[in-house]
Amino acid sequence: MTDLHLITGNRTTSSTSLVPWLLMKELQIPFHEIAIDLFRSDAVEKLGLYSPNLKVPVLIHEDIKVWDALPVCEYISETLLENRGWPTHLKKRATARSVCAELHGDYAHFRTEWPMTCHLTRNVEPDEQLEREIARLDAIMYCCKRKYGDGGNWLFGNFSIADAFMAPFAIALQNHGAELTEKSREYMHTLLNNPHVIWWLDDAQQELDEVRFAMTG
Repeated sequence: MTDLHLITGNRTTSSTSLVPWLLMKELQIPFHEIAIDLFRSDAVEKLGLYSPNLKVPVLIHEDIKVWDALPVCEYISETLLENRGWPTHLKKRATARSVCAELHGDYAHFRTEWPMTCHLTRNVEPDEQLEREIARLDAIMYCCKRKYGDGGNWLFGNFSIADAFMAPFAIALQNHGAELTEKSREYMHTLLNNPHVIWWLDDAQQELDEVRFAMTG
């Protein structure tokens, strides 16, 4: 596992980078991170060294490259975790995979209006479409915890890829003050107080402070 590299973007905005990073941190997979500032003029040149599609995240394991957050997480679970990235119970696993596919592929309006911008908030009142997407995220957290959480902290009992995919949404929902059900708020509180999420947010704050310093001198 030591020859494992994760190519990531900025802490403040790269929600897709957070997903596999959090999965590997939480499930204690050692890796070397190569962070690329996506706002620099040479970002494309640097991405070209690692990323076939010039995006993040990318996982490099020996001579294998995997890109895009969902296949990266799938690869991690299958190759490095003996499939522990997913619930063991068939019904739970099927639901978790479906949830991740939904979180990965949908919510374009949410990502535009309420993007994950760590420590930055935008006063954007939700329109009808955004309210529907927020309600759906609330329903996912509420229903998965109630039906499959087994009284534990996570959506499907143990920490899984689904929790990693929910983390960027939780940050955005928190930053914009979304109104959620109590069970969803409790789950978000647990997720946002995870030591690795706190570590990511602390790095994002430092990144933001450096940008502000550079702008003001």
